[in-house]
Amino acid sequence: MITGSTGGMGEGIARRLAQDGASIVISGRRADHGERVAREIADMGAPCIFARADVGEEADCVALIRATVERFGRLDILVNNAAATPVEPAGEQSAELWDSVFAVNTRGPWVCIREAIPIMRQQGGGNIVNIGSTMGYRGWLNRLAYATSKAALLAMTRTLARELAGDRIRVNWVTVGWVATPNEVDLRTKTHGDGATFLSEMNSKAIMGRLETVEDIAEGVAYLVSDQASHVTGCELNISGGMFVHS
Repeated sequence: MITGSTGGMGEGIARRLAQDGASIVISGRRADHGERVAREIADMGAPCIFARADVGEEADCVALIRATVERFGRLDILVNNAAATPVEPAGEQSAELWDSVFAVNTRGPWVCIREAIPIMRQQGGGNIVNIGSTMGYRGWLNRLAYATSKAALLAMTRTLARELAGDRIRVNWVTVGWVATPNEVDLRTKTHGDGATFLSEMNSKAIMGRLETVEDIAEGVAYLVSDQASHVTGCELNISGGMFVHS
């Protein structure tokens, strides 16, 4: 089950896992997009359903996990991908904005994990992947609430990896930099005027010659939930194209 998978990175992750034979639950707020993605994945031959959910709402998270188990009888993989990414100067961010960002980026993943733990324990294990960000380490201008929420998600990942290891529940994190999804283009348009041009310039300046793609992230997730990573937990898999070493 992948949150925020009606488009962008989440959709790419869902498609990649379907290629490996996983049954897929697409989730998100956009029912028209979600139904389309679910149909297309089903046409690939993978069992797939769409379950509408706003992960900022606790009841939706609970219902989402229940819908997954009711349809497929188990939950082997949980990918917390949905995120809220507001852009606003630190001195102008309201308490309401912080509450809404943490509801989606931190509390939502936790509620999904909380509901998944007893299911995964009963079935003898499972995989949880939290999609993070370089901003959880470095921060960024006008992104205080987002960066802080991702740092909290990283701490959650580390803590749960230690706590759940004995249950054979692996908990890992993927560090994402800039991926030129439609949402990222829209976001950069807000901050730089022309998001497509900005990302094109960043693409040419990237130390590996390009920014990461949806496929790069999806391959990383596919590895972390695979048998090849059976002894990997608490991992912080950095797929940012060397952003941390960029001067």
